[in-house]
Amino acid sequence: MSEKPNSPTPIVTLTSDFGLRDAYVAAMKAAILRRLPSAVLIDVTHQIAPQDIVAGSIALERAVDAFGPGTVHLAVVDPGVGGRRRIIVVRMREQFLVCPDNGLITWAWRRLGKAEAFNLTWRPRRFSATFHGRDIMAPAAAMLAGGRPVHEIARSIDDPILLDIRPLKPPARSGRIIYIDHFGNATTNIPRAAVVGMAIETSGRKLRLRRTYGDARPGEPLTLIGSAQLLEIAVRNGSAATSLRLRVGDRVRIVKK
Repeated sequence: MSEKPNSPTPIVTLTSDFGLRDAYVAAMKAAILRRLPSAVLIDVTHQIAPQDIVAGSIALERAVDAFGPGTVHLAVVDPGVGGRRRIIVVRMREQFLVCPDNGLITWAWRRLGKAEAFNLTWRPRRFSATFHGRDIMAPAAAMLAGGRPVHEIARSIDDPILLDIRPLKPPARSGRIIYIDHFGNATTNIPRAAVVGMAIETSGRKLRLRRTYGDARPGEPLTLIGSAQLLEIAVRNGSAATSLRLRVGDRVRIVKK
């Protein structure tokens, strides 16, 4: 099987907790473009909260689901940089993901089906102990986007680190909030199929399932199925996180109407 991108234009996406104030993102892009000047670089987000591996994992899964075969995803939320943690390459949906082996792959691994994992063994002659995203992961992403076979730079493994987060499976009736977005909407790990004909209870409040935000009155709390096909808790024209005092990890119960 060929491992070269199906598109004549190689695409590399970038996800990180680096923010936009400093030059870290530009440094990673420069490292990619030095090896692969034809690459198209797409920023998924660099506004992951510092060291928030769960949020980074969810953003990375959304990127893999959105892009097509041949895309390479570079994700760096790496509080263990310079330590003994591995750097991994994951192949799924005919795409490659390059990231630290700290659970960042979890949500894509759980939701998107069959995947293969590899320990990245390639290293440059010299590299910083504190910026593996620039010196190791970005060049590896460029190599893969340029068509270099993964087995030349990595070896197969069967034990990538996975966090204790997974989609709820019926008949379970208790899920949890896994992500809060820019609008204050709270995404849960509860898929559409688990809530058909049911209601939701969180923070002592019972909420009806709506089809759109517009089906609720301004300021009214609601639940709906978001674009990722997961249950979300929202407030029409407001922030559910603020109004309902929601946090990542809060329990959400599926109850009868």
